Amino acid sequence: MTLSRDSIFALQRHFLGALSAPSRTWLEPLPSQPLVFIGDAMRSHSDGCVVDFGSVSSPGEERRLVRVCNRGAEQADVRLDEPPAWLIATWLERDGDTASLASGQSATLELIVPHDAEREFRGSLRFHIADRVEELSVQMTARSWHPAARFDFNGSPVPARFDFGAGDQPYALSVANATSIPLVVTFADLPDWLTFKAGGQSRSGPADGAFFERAAPFAVQLRPHKLGVHAGVLRVRTNDPRPELQAIELQFAACVVAATPCVRVTSPDRVRLRADQTITAVARLENLGRVAAQTSKEAVPGALSIREAPVVPAAHDGRPGSATLPIRVAPRNLDPGAHSLTLTLRIEGGDPATIDVPVQLDVDPPRRSVLRPEAIAALFALLLLTLLFVIVRGVS
Repeated sequence: MTLSRDSIFALQRHFLGALSAPSRTWLEPLPSQPLVFIGDAMRSHSDGCVVDFGSVSSPGEERRLVRVCNRGAEQADVRLDEPPAWLIATWLERDGDTASLASGQSATLELIVPHDAEREFRGSLRFHIADRVEELSVQMTARSWHPAARFDFNGSPVPARFDFGAGDQPYALSVANATSIPLVVTFADLPDWLTFKAGGQSRSGPADGAFFERAAPFAVQLRPHKLGVHAGVLRVRTNDPRPELQAIELQFAACVVAATPCVRVTSPDRVRLRADQTITAVARLENLGRVAAQTSKEAVPGALSIREAPVVPAAHDGRPGSATLPIRVAPRNLDPGAHSLTLTLRIEGGDPATIDVPVQLDVDPPRRSVLRPEAIAALFALLLLTLLFVIVRGVS
């Protein structure tokens, strides 16, 4: 409809506003999308399609399959770009990162998302076709319904037997939680030679049963404190539902040595003998020091004697040095009965400076001589002959 100038002025007297020429509208064709994505996890998205893993329980590993179809009229070489760091994307039954698809052909893409913490995953896959790029969004929400323990066993994710040897370095154990659900960790049965330290608190064994309980995260240091060769087990319990983390046994060994000679004694076995007998008892000496122990006689009871005081070698490779001490026992001056004698050795520069070697013995009375009847008869005959000889000499 066409209006005259006068008609337009007449209409302006009855309506507010102004008349203008109508706007023009046109359509522009969009470039064709040669790829179609099909899968049970595919969801529509404002910007296209998205692979939605949904909300999953963590920790775990999720897998989804996506079919990539070529709907173009020509063959397409589809190259998959590097996926996000949290996503593993692999063509099934095809090598490399490129799938050559004829018109109407498809290939299967496997998507894997490993997860061990609560997290929102958002990203996209980029497909290169000639000079074009198509994107496929990927999303997932990881939630935890139970605690998930993360242990660092002195630098290892799994527990293993640990030998302190003769070193001074502690054993470091750290516990973390990958979820927002509280992780409670309990320690039990602390060996008598270990010291347990966590968060400013320190405890030395022995401690039977539970002695420490705390919610993660926290760190623990363990260190041997008692001289000698040791082995023992520390038990750890958690409320993580995974069986391998509910009860853990930490096995430890150590040979704690001293800077100076430190000699320990293993007493000889108790002996039994007559007062007129002698016997040799053997004591065992162990040196837990880093230097050899020079010994000398300090005090030796009269019923005991040693030829020489031994030199006890230093500890080596986590094992104490050892030597034997032969002790000659001659109880001829002791009364019958039980006796406890102590031989004392001095250790040059040692800590302690002297050591006692106890010797336990039971003394029986000496055996009485008993003459046989034949001996008595012979003796009687000798006496008679002697008497006759004396009589004959007296008569003559």
